[in-house]
Amino acid sequence: MAAAPWYLLAAGVALVIVGVILLNLSANTGRRGISHKMSDKEIIRRMQGGWGEMIARILIFLGGAIILVSIVWRIVRIIASY
Repeated sequence: MAAAPWYLLAAGVALVIVGVILLNLSANTGRRGISHKMSDKEIIRRMQGGWGEMIARILIFLGGAIILVSIVWRIVRIIASY
């Protein structure tokens, strides 16, 4: 039970890393920047993210939340030990 916050921290960091990698992979799928020559429909289509971006952002959020829980858990254990 004493090592649980460390395992949570490791899992959170792993989720953040996987999320960042997925986000970079989904951003590099051949998309080019937005040009002034494009129509409004084309710009809207390019601005809407796919499922890959949403899943990557959810993984990053969950990883950050798990890291936060790990840090709070350690602080509570330190305060409770006094």
